[in-house]
Amino acid sequence: MNANNPIVLIGGSGLGPWVWERITPLLREHGFQSVTPQLRTTGGDATPAEAVDLDAWVEDVCEVLSGLSEVTLVAHSFAGYVAAAVLERQPHGIRRVIFIDAILPKPNKSWFEVMGPGVATFMTGLAQDGAIPWFTREQLDQLYPGHGISDADFAWMRPRLTGQPIATYRQAAIKDPMRAEAARVAYVQCLVTNPPVEDLSTEQLGWERRTLATGHWPMVTHPAETARVIMELAGS
Repeated sequence: MNANNPIVLIGGSGLGPWVWERITPLLREHGFQSVTPQLRTTGGDATPAEAVDLDAWVEDVCEVLSGLSEVTLVAHSFAGYVAAAVLERQPHGIRRVIFIDAILPKPNKSWFEVMGPGVATFMTGLAQDGAIPWFTREQLDQLYPGHGISDADFAWMRPRLTGQPIATYRQAAIKDPMRAEAARVAYVQCLVTNPPVEDLSTEQLGWERRTLATGHWPMVTHPAETARVIMELAGS
């Protein structure tokens, strides 16, 4: 791969293009071009959450990819659903997909269907204006012990975080099981995420695997290590 081929970075729930600000300068220093798509409702986008579903996010990414080639698509957390859908619907131009501690979809099942009716009911009850709010500091510490997000990190994140449009949880991302024929696929597991986001012991055995000794948001807490893994996989 030519280092000038683009790396497209998509953050997980509540995260906009801003979350990669500690990564993109490191990629640029090593000659890699980075692209951070603006998904509707994320970052500074003012689209109402009620108007946004998973298809909208897939469209946003596909529009960006339509002008690119030989792309490495990087997906963090819930963005695994987005990237998997993009790969199924518009694989042309994608040479590599890197899932970072990402949730991987099941065929013809939404996230709510995979998680079960209890989770769906609970999270629907939390929704405000069509979106699930991001964690408070107390919730973050309780749900993700060892996350590594410092007080300074959280202060940087807090004003930029947005709620997750609830409709994104209600749509299936893919119709067929994920395969690696369309693009080379790698999964980067964050070892301090407990319980693990995905159990890849029996599935995706043909995928490349890497690990990071970090919590679930390595682009915030360990940008140098995260950039190094991305560049290694993107350049291979």
